[in-house]
Amino acid sequence: MSTNTSNTHAAEMGASYSLLLTLLPKIPLVARVVVLHLLRLSEPAKYVNLRTELVVSVLRSFCQPSRPSSVSQVQQFTLVDRGIKGRIWVSKVASPVPPETGIRDALLGAMKGLGDTSFLADTRRTDILPVEAEWTGYRADATPDAELPSISEQDKYAALVKACTSRTTILYLHGGAFYLLDPSSHRPTTKKLAKLTGGRCLSVKYRLAPQNPFPAALLDSLVAYFYLLYPPPGSFHEPVKPEDIVFAGDR
Repeated sequence: MSTNTSNTHAAEMGASYSLLLTLLPKIPLVARVVVLHLLRLSEPAKYVNLRTELVVSVLRSFCQPSRPSSVSQVQQFTLVDRGIKGRIWVSKVASPVPPETGIRDALLGAMKGLGDTSFLADTRRTDILPVEAEWTGYRADATPDAELPSISEQDKYAALVKACTSRTTILYLHGGAFYLLDPSSHRPTTKKLAKLTGGRCLSVKYRLAPQNPFPAALLDSLVAYFYLLYPPPGSFHEPVKPEDIVFAGDR
């Protein structure tokens, strides 16, 4: 019993020491908050007591980095592919550049119909490029920790289609304010949609801002739609009927 008590006491001492080391760098912040609060110079002092303002300020300091990350750093952090495991099929593809440039012209024409066209000054510089994407399907016979077999992307797609029970094809446009994330971050969502519909998802890896300003992402999405309708020679899929396509996405 004494040994357990000693171990518990040692653990408590260790936790207290760790907490002290964590809070030491916050002493200047605490002193500043106390002084400003007592002088009624801080905005929260009008609404909360000193203890509340101290707790909020210290917690906020842990949530906010001392050195803000750049847009590119935040973007790269969200683009890390953490691997593919579980009840999911993923087949990576890239639609080639369409032989017609009319897709871009049609897109610009539609945007001009919105009224104010001042934002279209530089949009003609947006090139039509190959669009990367992921076919996603539900893999019912896999375990939660199963990895994808070491087969070609085309064979993965064939297995994905074999598991489908409907013709539903979801064109998925991931969220991220047009500058964050990609299809890999949204696999749980596309897998769920494939499971619920019995179909498949084509998740588009559209170009991100600010490296690729508007309307690059919109153009890539439109190219992906036509890729479903009119697959070029060598594509994994057959032409998809418009009535079988469902648009989905998130903010």
